[in-house]
Amino acid sequence: MELNINSPSYYTRQYGVIDEIYDMCREIRYWVKDKHYSPVVDIVGIIPIVAPKEVIDSGLCKEGKKCETKAGFASVGLQIDYETYVNADIDEKKRLIINNVLASVKAIHSRAKIDYAEFSKDIMQYCEQAGIVL
Repeated sequence: MELNINSPSYYTRQYGVIDEIYDMCREIRYWVKDKHYSPVVDIVGIIPIVAPKEVIDSGLCKEGKKCETKAGFASVGLQIDYETYVNADIDEKKRLIINNVLASVKAIHSRAKIDYAEFSKDIMQYCEQAGIVL
């Protein structure tokens, strides 16, 4: 599966890209690259949303999910609590992103026919080898 994890929406525009988070997301992408979790979806795009409440309330940075099975594509944008992410150390930021990835795939797994148990197991294996404690 091709898993594209974007930099956190809003947060990245305000604070820039965090290299350790970028690297982790790239590693996860490679970790699942040769795996097949779904007969109908080959590409999943994930957009973690890290924005203050007032930005979200104004209608910007909306959560959403889309599953285009005919095109073999799904995309998900779910929120991570802004204050928690901003105040977190790098290890906690990694955990928040991974939990967002897991929640995002879980949100579309039925429609996209994704084997969530297998995907989750593989992500946990990645975390174990990377030394990330969830």
